[in-house]
Order: sequence, then structure tokens, then C-alpha cells
Amino acid sequence: MALNNSPSDRVLKICDHGFKLSEIEVACRKTRVESGGESAVLVINMKPTPGAKRSRTAKPFALNDAQQLALIELPEVALRHKVAPLQPDDGNPAQRERVRLENKYRDVFELRLDWRRLVTYVPNKDLPVYNWFKYKEGFSRELVVRLFREFGLVKRDIVFDPFVGSGTTLLAGKEFGLHGVGIDMLPISVFVAQTKLTDWEDLDLLWQSAQRLLTTPFRQPRSAFAADVRIINLAFAKETQRELLFFKEEIEAFESPVREFLLLGLLSILEDVSATSKDGQFLRLVQKSIPPVREALRSMLAKMIGDLLDLRLFGPMARARTFVRQGDAREMCLPKRYEGRVSAIITSPPYLNRYDYSRTYALELCLLTVKSHRDMVNIRHSLLRSHVESRQHQGKEIAMPALDEVLREVRSKPLNNERLPIMIQGYFEDMNLVIRNLAAYLKPGGRVALVVANAQFAGESVPTDLILCELAEHHGLTTESIRVTRYKGNSSQQMAIYGRRPVRETIVIWRKNA
Repeated sequence: MALNNSPSDRVLKICDHGFKLSEIEVACRKTRVESGGESAVLVINMKPTPGAKRSRTAKPFALNDAQQLALIELPEVALRHKVAPLQPDDGNPAQRERVRLENKYRDVFELRLDWRRLVTYVPNKDLPVYNWFKYKEGFSRELVVRLFREFGLVKRDIVFDPFVGSGTTLLAGKEFGLHGVGIDMLPISVFVAQTKLTDWEDLDLLWQSAQRLLTTPFRQPRSAFAADVRIINLAFAKETQRELLFFKEEIEAFESPVREFLLLGLLSILEDVSATSKDGQFLRLVQKSIPPVREALRSMLAKMIGDLLDLRLFGPMARARTFVRQGDAREMCLPKRYEGRVSAIITSPPYLNRYDYSRTYALELCLLTVKSHRDMVNIRHSLLRSHVESRQHQGKEIAMPALDEVLREVRSKPLNNERLPIMIQGYFEDMNLVIRNLAAYLKPGGRVALVVANAQFAGESVPTDLILCELAEHHGLTTESIRVTRYKGNSSQQMAIYGRRPVRETIVIWRKNA
């Protein structure tokens, strides 16, 4: 299935059961872009077999000029404004330590509201490979590329993401020839990042494997979902469960890495074929039109292979080593050769917002690894303590007046969950360990970009960014900048009681002292 870069059209015919991905029209037309270079646009039209029924229209995938520009050259936004940080009540002695922190870091605050979309997953929705798995907690490729440039990274530098998520930092690094290292405690994140970072060279094999899978007649699966994980029966009809398990069993018969490619396609459609929607802390049950599993999987695999065809037109990706494994950022779990060698760390830890990722990605976890409710609880307790089901911390490693002030005031308020102080204390105890390890992996002069958000509980502001900056200073990191990218409103429940008190979402930039 070789493609050339000539402007002549190429037409490939591939048939499968019930739906013809029939004519993949690869139209390579040369166009001028603003940078003065040339690019090729790939258009994939998926035409239905006459008489075949579909519940939704398959859309052609096209890389338009704007998307090409995003892949080739990103304009720098030069607007920077100093910002007066949102002050706690400096006349209130109960907020004295938080006021002190706001004043201490006043001079490094920058208002960068033009970056507000960059700290979200939204810009990745239209980017090939980056959008193979919907990871709404992630940030954008564009943010990562801008930070690469700001930090002056060059080929063969090492970039590290200790909360690898869906692999955006490492995937962008691979584009630029940067060696990448990533860890995560969430099994679905590790799997997604590893699969997206694979070098996919034999596209013929992927097409043939997808066709073989999609034309295999249904049979009753031999396996079953975890019977004691309640969300499964709420999310999926029984017939959908059987279809998902059937396809997973068939996929397991393929060899690696084709097996992982097909399984990622299956995992990526779970929300579409369920009666759920990812919504903050929970999976929300919704009423919607649900496509057949085979149809949804066919559409997803066609899109994924189309992306790889698309990217091939740009030539081979820069050679770079990537390494992703399951690991705990609170521990020194990377090989010793990485200590003092990392040039940049670009990451976003879970926010202190009560979100439990084991609940958000429960469907994917149940199809991938979870066999029982106990397995799910074990994953939940292994994660960074940013949710109320976190285990209570043992001992107290950090002493910080501002954190003590927050805990004292929160404990004095009526709470909708008595475990909130446990979560707050545990979060910063965990992040202290994370920052200690980041400092150990960084080389002198290395930089950290940490996307974080402040929090508010029972009307009490938690300046997460400033408390983390204090911890970083203790571990030999200097705060260069705190960039406010957007302000987020407090919850409707808190707003009704305490009024509107926006909290900021920021990117904190640290440098390791020489």
C-alpha cells in the first residue's frame, strides 16, 4: 500500500462485511501554505455498501490547510500581561498565610488567557493520532510544542511526563526527535500512550487485520465482564456486552502490535456504544442513539488507518526513543540512567477536585484489565490522592503554614463529605513526593511545566499552584512564572452559599538550580 507524493490520485479498494470502506481516495494535491512550503492533503471518503444500514453517517476525514499549519508551524502569541492575583480577604486573619503566598509570588504571575484552550484537550480533537482516544483531562499538542520552543529543546533531549495520560507530551516530542519517558498508575493511560507511540510501518497488515476482524461472524463470547462492577450493566445492554467481549476475544488472537492497535480502536468506542457520558466526577447516564458495536468499531478503525495514511504523506517521523510503563510518580521508578538527565518535564497531575479517574474510565478499565470490584478498588487506592476515597495519609511529611491554615478552616466548616480534609492533606503529601522525584530526574537548568488548578471547598480557597511552588522551592526548583490561563467558577452549590468566587487554572514553570 505504498503512497507517493505525486499529485496523481490513488484509489484503493477494500471491502468488509456490511460496509465498504470501498474507495479510499487519496488525493495528493499540492497547496501553498503561509510559510511558503508545500503540503499534501489526504481525503478519505468512506462509502456505504448499497443496501447496508447505518445509524449515523460516516464522515470523510480530511486534513485541511489550517490543520496542516498546526502540524508544521505554530505562531507564537506574544501577548503577556502581568496580573494582580485573586486575593483572599487580606483583612481576615484566618487567611493570613494564603495572603502571604499571593504577595510572595505576585511578581511572577502572568495573565495568559490566550492560552486557555491550550490547557484543554479540545485542540487535539482534530489532530490525527492525538485524537484516537478521548482523554478530556489532557492538554493540547500545541501547548507542548510552544513549551518545547520556549525551553530551547533540541533533538535527543529527554522529555518526561510522570502523569502520561494519553501520551500527548511524548507524541509531540517524538515529532521533534525528542526522547520521551512516561509513567502513569492508570492502566488505560499506559496502554493508550504505548499504542499511540508505536511506529506503524506496515499499513497493509493493519488493513488486512481490520478486514479480517470485521468480517468474522459473531459467536457467543467465552468471557464475561466483572459481575460486581455495577456500572457495566447500567452502561451496556446485554447484547452490546456480548459483542464487545466477542471482539475483544477475537482481537486477542492477533499478534502484537496489531493486537494493541485493534484493541485501542475497541476501547475508543466504548462511550459511543454505551448509555453514558463522561461528566466530571462520574459517568453520567444519558439517553442517546447507540450504534451497533461492529459499525462503530469499523468507523473507528477506518479513521485510525486513515490518520496513518495521512501522516505518511509528510514523510517519516523523526527518530526518537520512547519509553512508557506503569509507574508511580511518588516513587523513583525510572531506571537510574534517567537521574539528572531529563531536559524538560511537561505534565498535568490530577487536580484537587475530587475526580476519581477509576470511575471516569471504569468502562475502559473493565474491558482492559479489571475482573472484579476489588480490582477496581485497588486501582482507585493506587492513584494520587485527589479524590475523597483516598486512603488516609500515614504521618505528616510537610509542614507549611498555608496548608495548615486551609485544613484548619475547612475542618471548621460544615462539609458535604467529612473526608475532604483527608483528601487535601493526602494530595499535598503525595505531590511533595512527586516534586522531589522530578527534581532528581531533571538536569541542572532543566525546566518543569505543570498545568494545575486551584480549588475551593466550603468557601475556603486552596491555592494549589502556590503551595506546589513552595514545595518546589524546598526541592531546589525556582519558580520562573505562574501563567494564569483561565478562571473557573466554583460549583453551583458553593455559589449559592458563598457567592461567585472564581479559581484560577495555571501553568507553573520551574527551573532546577544549577
